[in-house]
Amino acid sequence: MTENPDSDTTEKRLASLSLEHLSEMARAGNGNPAFEAVTYEYEAVGGGFGGAIGGTAIYRVAVVAADGERCELMLKILYRRPGEDESSPYYWKREYEIYRAGLLQGLPAATFCLPEMYGFADYDDACWIWMEYVRDTKIDWALGDYEDVALRLGRFNGAWLVSGALPDRHWLACNWHTAIVPALSPTFAELDSLLEHPLAQITLPLDAKQEIESIWRDRALFSRAIKALPQTFCHNDAFRRNVLYRNGEPALIDWALAGTGAIGEDLVSLVAVSLYYAGFTQAQADRLDQAVFSSYIGGLRQAGWMGDEKLARIGYTCGMALRGLAGVKQDIEFLTDATYHDRLRSNHHTDSLGDIANLFAEIRRFRLLKM
Repeated sequence: MTENPDSDTTEKRLASLSLEHLSEMARAGNGNPAFEAVTYEYEAVGGGFGGAIGGTAIYRVAVVAADGERCELMLKILYRRPGEDESSPYYWKREYEIYRAGLLQGLPAATFCLPEMYGFADYDDACWIWMEYVRDTKIDWALGDYEDVALRLGRFNGAWLVSGALPDRHWLACNWHTAIVPALSPTFAELDSLLEHPLAQITLPLDAKQEIESIWRDRALFSRAIKALPQTFCHNDAFRRNVLYRNGEPALIDWALAGTGAIGEDLVSLVAVSLYYAGFTQAQADRLDQAVFSSYIGGLRQAGWMGDEKLARIGYTCGMALRGLAGVKQDIEFLTDATYHDRLRSNHHTDSLGDIANLFAEIRRFRLLKM
């Protein structure tokens, strides 16, 4: 696992934060215009997938006044990845640019809310985003919660489809699921040797290898289909851990993959990534797929898009196929590189890497082979 670069520099910056600046942000956060910070404390609370490719750190910063009043802020640090330009599907600075440009102000009605933004800082090696610390008030999701998020995604995508006025910024992603495909070539070229590892053989059974390689050969077909569909604005990563409930309303966070994409593409993460963390059986995965797609179409209709729902199904399933191919690379890498193993055990609440490999294989049977 790649460590965030120059952690000593980050620590020095955190230790020398301005009390005046922290006071200003705390006043915005708690609504108390008289708040004056006298001290603060901070702790790392994790990072997103970007952390695995050398990219993010998240801190909770508690600002304390003389009378003991506290205000908690979130600091998200995005680290520069040398050689990575704005066209990268994982462009390190995209989320910072989206928030700073105010691109998400006034999201379509009845979709999502956002954390409040309090400040930005741009360094040579990183950029910082100061925002509201949102405590998720919904612990467990039922099927109806997935349906509700899919409905909101439909309204969100539908509003952009109907208006036809897509955001045009050079740092936004473009057809994210097609953009991730070129980097997969080395994995599929070396698949035979990679499958010599026992855990790789579990997660990618040899009897599925031929079919998956056939899907890989057809990757350009899926990419062309996605690019030919009606285009909208997509978050591209709206799954359970990026939807936090605040006062009953879902806040959608982590816009690092956002950009233009095909109708239906925004459903991919909600289903594909949720399967990794929610422990769905095959029967439950089928039900989840049908329920969220139906809700998504309902959201599109509510937003005023009345086109053929088959177009949304094509965008969804083609995006799922390409993301499934990326999953082959990711799963094999995670299982065969020991530096990821503690993280896998923690995420999946088991010490058995064999069980995790079997889970990955089950997910692949659904989201790649069946879809």
